[in-house]
Amino acid sequence: MEQNQILFYVMAIGCTLCIMFGIYKNPVYLAVLAVRGLFCSILIYGIHVICLKNGISAPVDLNFLSVGTGALLGLPGVIVLYAAGIWIV
Repeated sequence: MEQNQILFYVMAIGCTLCIMFGIYKNPVYLAVLAVRGLFCSILIYGIHVICLKNGISAPVDLNFLSVGTGALLGLPGVIVLYAAGIWIV
């Protein structure tokens, strides 16, 4: 295993533990994550449909990583996803 993979797994485990601790301390946080994830998935899907109707390739697809980013970070997370998608392409 390379150093980058080890660092990724350490970060992923740390973030998961922080989220689980937040849910343990305040169970309403789970509902907040679910509602934010639903809102962001509807937003990403809507932008994707609008781009397809206009013949544009959407830089962000609807998958568990984009929904997870939107659920954790909210609307700024979705904006960063699209900014990174446009900047990389």
